[in-house]
Amino acid sequence: MPRSLIRLRRSDLIELSAGKSKIVSDVDDNETLFEGKITWARLRGGLTVHCCDCLELQRVAMECEMEPRLVFLLVEGDHNVCYGDDTVNIRAPKTDRQGMQGLVLASSEPIRFKGQSQPGRRVRRLVINVGTEWLESSALDSHSLGDTFSFVESDMASQIWYPSNRIKATVAQMLSPPDYIPLVQQLYLESRALDIVSEAFSNIAGRKSEAGIRLQPQDLRRIQQVMSLLNSGEADDWSLDRIAKSSGINVTSLQQSFRQMTNMTVFEYQRGRKLEVARRALERNGVTVGQAASLAGYNSAANFATAFKRKFGMTPKQSRNRV
Repeated sequence: MPRSLIRLRRSDLIELSAGKSKIVSDVDDNETLFEGKITWARLRGGLTVHCCDCLELQRVAMECEMEPRLVFLLVEGDHNVCYGDDTVNIRAPKTDRQGMQGLVLASSEPIRFKGQSQPGRRVRRLVINVGTEWLESSALDSHSLGDTFSFVESDMASQIWYPSNRIKATVAQMLSPPDYIPLVQQLYLESRALDIVSEAFSNIAGRKSEAGIRLQPQDLRRIQQVMSLLNSGEADDWSLDRIAKSSGINVTSLQQSFRQMTNMTVFEYQRGRKLEVARRALERNGVTVGQAASLAGYNSAANFATAFKRKFGMTPKQSRNRV
């Protein structure tokens, strides 16, 4: 059953995670270490979800153990992920310093993560742990997993992953789920966790499940150039024709290749990115709903609220109240 807390002490973290997480620093048991929403949900056998949207209040060392075989980590901003004797440096794009990145780990042994909190740091993180029990019960084998099988069966392997805007929106929904009864909330989290796992598997296989084919290297470079341009904000008011010309590609090829790579149109991507900017402004800077609507390119606050709720599963006002 999903459980979440607003203020966490050492004992709360141990209880909430069923002993999977612990504080290794010497701190008072009654001292509040984190403030925000932290959820641990054990779903079907072998499938666990950990959601964190909190403010770190103290500097403490932590450890967290995950079951073998797979861990899917999605986090905003720059992070050094330490597990076992290895460290993976995840760096957000220069055009979006608070952008979300993903890391997929495969291991035949339990994975022990280590980290240190930083007072005043806001952390938005989602971890999905897929254990052997879940893989076996889902009948996932070399035939069904295809190109991902060798990765899943690795003794230790990792891959950085840049999630689509659709998955970023899914993560936002999981970090702030509706107030359903426990059974419905469990189904809500599980369905979205499986969406994330599905896209990550497609990424590992080197293809988009929707496209089924690879882009040519030159097309991939051009679309990456377009995405960098869009993420910079410079092209917010540009026409599709101008965007295409700036990247040395015709409009038809741009539309086809961009959809193949992202499963959305250029302007759908733009709308999603602007809504992400508006959400961060609401949650981190406390701007008004009207100001956020303007940032997202909406003249109507009502239309903005509708689009915002469709993407993030909450209203702009609810997002702002999380400041």
